[in-house]
Amino acid sequence: MPQRGWVLDLGKCIGCESCSIACKSENNTFPQQSPLAFKRGQREAPDHVSYRWVVFKWSGAYPKPDLLFVTSACNHCKDPACLASCPVDAITKRAQDGVVLIDQDKCIGCRYCEWACPYGAPKYNASTKKVEKCTFCMQRVDKGLQPACVTTCVGRALSMVESFDLAKSGENRPTGFADPKHTAPSIRFVSR
Repeated sequence: MPQRGWVLDLGKCIGCESCSIACKSENNTFPQQSPLAFKRGQREAPDHVSYRWVVFKWSGAYPKPDLLFVTSACNHCKDPACLASCPVDAITKRAQDGVVLIDQDKCIGCRYCEWACPYGAPKYNASTKKVEKCTFCMQRVDKGLQPACVTTCVGRALSMVESFDLAKSGENRPTGFADPKHTAPSIRFVSR
């Protein structure tokens, strides 16, 4: 089966979060209006759904601290834990490209997929009471375009691969990234 995948150059990602914003704009994820309350002293995070986000990883110590940025989303795994955990078969893997999708008509919002995924990709939508995640922008890719996150990446750190080599699953993964032997994520990292 062909498999689409990601390549992330860790030396080029600058943590600007343009990929996250492009994803939110392209997919019109919840909420459609600003979730921020304009009150002083608000402590809780606003309720929202993001299919792509940036992880900020600090390491080292003074006087030479180091900051690594890792843009993250669904890795469209060869053996998705989310698919195996779904009790109603709402999650499928497309045969033509290996993209993992959640059928919103079948999803019952049990959140098992959210808890099973070692990468944190499935996100619960409090408005619809269902779980959503990255679709690899199939509405764009099926028309020959790149995913919104890839086209918007300022540093050209993120790219899509049409025929991902699963032997390189999780290659050069940063510290804290789940062991790829469990799900075979379709992402490899270029170390800096």
